[in-house]
Parts: sequence; C-alpha cells; structure tokens
Amino acid sequence: MLLAGVALGAAGWLAAAPVLVFAGCTLVLLLGVVLVGLSLRRADLVVQRRFTPGTGTAGRPVTETVRLSAPRRGAGTVAFVEDVPWLTTATPTATSRLARGDATAAAFRLDDPPRGRHVVGPLRVDLVEAYGVARRRLSVGPTAELVVVPEVDDVRGSRPSRSLGEGARRRREHSLTGGEDDPVTREYRTGDPLRRVHWKATARQGELMVRQEEQHGLPLVRVVLATTSGGWADARPVGWQSAPVSEAFEWAVAVVATLAADLARAGSATLVSGLDGRLLARHDGDDAEGFLEQAADVSLDDASGTSAPSSSGREPLVAVLSGATADELEALARLRPVGSRATVVVVEPSMPFAVHGRGAASAPLPPAEVAGRLREQGWRVHEASADDDPVEALQLAGAVDG
Repeated sequence: MLLAGVALGAAGWLAAAPVLVFAGCTLVLLLGVVLVGLSLRRADLVVQRRFTPGTGTAGRPVTETVRLSAPRRGAGTVAFVEDVPWLTTATPTATSRLARGDATAAAFRLDDPPRGRHVVGPLRVDLVEAYGVARRRLSVGPTAELVVVPEVDDVRGSRPSRSLGEGARRRREHSLTGGEDDPVTREYRTGDPLRRVHWKATARQGELMVRQEEQHGLPLVRVVLATTSGGWADARPVGWQSAPVSEAFEWAVAVVATLAADLARAGSATLVSGLDGRLLARHDGDDAEGFLEQAADVSLDDASGTSAPSSSGREPLVAVLSGATADELEALARLRPVGSRATVVVVEPSMPFAVHGRGAASAPLPPAEVAGRLREQGWRVHEASADDDPVEALQLAGAVDG
C-alpha cells in the first residue's frame, strides 16, 4: 500500500495531475494512521492450553486446544499461531475477531512429538487492521510444558521374565502372596488389594486383616542403558534442544521402558542406571506413570542425577548399548553381580559406525566388536537393529518370555 501511494503520487507529479498526487498522498496518510492505530492498540489477551492426551507418547500425535480470550478489552481481528519447538513448519494459523469479553479456540495437531519435556509457546498473535492492510505481532504467554514419554509395547501374556531366575521368581511369588504363616498383619484399609487378605488372621480377629507386605521387597532387575553420545553412531545435535538426538538411542529407551513395564506386571521392580552407575529411572511395580516421566528425562550426555544403589546379591542384569569404549565395557563388567544372569542387547544404528583412533581407551568400539567381547565374558548377547520390533528383540534376547 505504501509503494502504491508513493508510485501514484510520483506519477501524478510527473504528469502534472493534482488528482493523482492527492490520491497518492491520501493512501500514504491512511497507511500512517493505520500503523499508528495498531501501535497504540492495547491487547489484553489471556491464553489457555489443553493437551489431549495430557501426556504425549513419542511418535503419536497430540492435539493441543488453544483458547484465546479478551476479558477486559477488545482486540479486534486477531490471527494466532502456536510456537512448537520440534515442528519445522508452523502450526496452522487461526483467525478470529475478539470483542471485549469474547473468546475463541482452535485445535492444533502436533505430529511426531519426540520424547522429552517440551516448552510449547508463547502464542504468536497478530493484531490485524480492519481492512487487512497491516498487522502487529505480539508474543502472548504463558508457555506450557508437554511431557512426552517413550512408547511402551505390550508383551503378550505378561508372564514372568526369564531374566529373573528361579531365586528371584520365588521372592516375587512370596512378595505377591505373602507367606502363609506370616504373623505380621494389620487391619484392612481402603485400597488394599484383596490378594493381601490374610484369611486365618481375619477369622481369628473377626475383622478383615491383610498381610503387612512392606517387609517383603520386590525382586529387583537392574537395567543398564548407555547414555554417552559417542557410542551411538547416529547421534547428532538439533537446534531446539541442548542434548544430541539419536534414533537408535530412542529405540533403546523404548526397549528399556517396555522391559520395565513387563517386569512390573510380573511383580518385579526395575532399576535403570547408566554405565557410570548414575540412576536414570526406577519402576517400583505400581507407579508406571512416574517411571515413564523419569524415562522422558533420560538424554544423551546428561551427567546430572544421583548414584544408583549398589547391587545386592545375584539380581539379574540387562544392558542395552551400541558402541562402547574399553573403559565403558570394564564399567559394565563391574556392574554385573557375581553369579548373576546377564543379558545384553547390542544395537546397530542405521548409520554406519565410524571408528577413529582404534586402540585408544577413549575410542568407541563398533557394535559388532562390543558384542563379541561381551560373549567372551559370558554375557548372553542379542544383536539388534534400531528398526527391529522392541518386543521381539527382548524375546530373542531372553529378557522376556516369547
């Protein structure tokens, strides 16, 4: 519009046509008035967001409903678009007219959310002049956090994992049912499962009694997940988050989450640690949501966190890794309890593994060599591709029943 006004005025001046000069000046003046009006227009906007589902799952679309309202002052015509960190293209723009007290809502489909915690927003709002000749952009808060957890596949049958071993099986069964002669009981409380009811004590006391199972710890399976980006050949930086991203590592996290969920259904707890012994997540058998949120926070090269509890006895060990240095393999060997059954899934990323400086302790060995060395040390090894089905990989590794 500005160029049209200038061009019209210039043409009128060159042609000695006052009417054209007046028209051009009028257009320029009108545009100036519009811009001043937009700059002075105060927008009192309130943003509310709702995600469906409330917690996302990696790779599955999430619907975000954005509600924009003008409770105390009208905003005129507005166009708004959501700022979503992982989307390379902007979400669709919604346009509406907001008078005082009005509200408008729009639903955005957020495709392929990656695992992690993501800050969505602020909302980008354009105040549009009535004739659409100019607009003013605002950023309207607050932002919202969307938690995206790893996908968990169902292991059909939910039978006890073969990785437990007979001793752990017996501890699991005792923990789930309680000893028949167990003298430690208490009165029934709302929410106690009926499987804890101690019928002999109930008959003696004349009121419903349950076994005090807190004295029995669930059998524990330790899972080790390699989190050093150097061991994952396809690890690469991305602009919207600080930690490197690896598709093979994401597959490994999904494998660990699937294994933990299956062990929980079988009555076992799962402790997930890094090769450095740092605690990554823990599934105590009944808090699946809490475990998945912990798993959402696992990232490559993250050194934060506390040390995992030391191994107690002959608890089974399952490791998931790709490339690894000689030092990391030694650290993995130290994490293996003496006499325990040890299983490892070695992941081959889709990107070929480049080896530099062979022979140095700091240089990662390729997955095939890692698998060979672990076999020599007595590990049960399954070599998998990041394209494999996680359940099938766990079954072939012997970590869950087939």
